[in-house]
Amino acid sequence: MSLEEWELNVQVENPVDFLSLAHHGCDLRGIYQARDLMDYFGMLNGTTYLTLVRHFWVRAQFYDLKASQLEMDEKVLIDPSLKGKTREEMGLEPFRREEIRSSVLGIPVVISVDTIAGVIRRASEGRYVYGLKNKNRSWIPIVNRTMFHSSDKGKYKDLDIRTKMLLKI
Repeated sequence: MSLEEWELNVQVENPVDFLSLAHHGCDLRGIYQARDLMDYFGMLNGTTYLTLVRHFWVRAQFYDLKASQLEMDEKVLIDPSLKGKTREEMGLEPFRREEIRSSVLGIPVVISVDTIAGVIRRASEGRYVYGLKNKNRSWIPIVNRTMFHSSDKGKYKDLDIRTKMLLKI
């Protein structure tokens, strides 16, 4: 898919307006202040340079293990003597992590999880586990009591406004 810069519509908005939320009876500022995240929200609510955003995204490419392998395959097609060699022996950078690669005004820009973690001043390690198979689910009643004020599993409609807003943010 090919895009031109002028075809992109960049949506600029304040993602979280804490003053408006507090005015409507849903004061969440204290929760994010306690986690030292107010600088992050300040950055999100900051200036957006539309030309730079457009310039970046029309040239952006996702670089993952598959793209890394394609890069090696292309090198082998150009020079078959490289078959069976490592990335370093082919003159390529070692694959370290998934990245978004682009350029802005001819300057290469790489964004990775480490980059994002550095900007928001958080650790980049952690993991996401889908479909936990832990038989000891002692945490389920705690979650239900915290979110639904009941030991039974509730539904989204049963949440209070504050919990709904926390989930949306």
